[in-house]
Amino acid sequence: MTEKINVDKVYEEVAVKKAFLLDVRSEEEFAQFSLPNSLNLNIEKIEFGKVPSIPRDAKIYVYCMSGSRSKKAVALLKLMGFTKVKDAGGIISLVK
Repeated sequence: MTEKINVDKVYEEVAVKKAFLLDVRSEEEFAQFSLPNSLNLNIEKIEFGKVPSIPRDAKIYVYCMSGSRSKKAVALLKLMGFTKVKDAGGIISLVK
């Protein structure tokens, strides 16, 4: 089960550059709607070994449409050496 994320805390940390918001949906989905200050890296690219341009020790909140891709992305990013990755679930849980 996904740990409950405090949406206000996420936006505050991202705003002051203490954390990153990573959208793992497709480029098309990201272009249609995305959260402010979020970066996009499609889960399929992560599966093929593409690493986000984020320091491996930075706090990263990962989201997608429903939560299934973000969960998979968190597991893969941890295997790639990212140490502070959190599953933020589906985009709707982060909309303010």
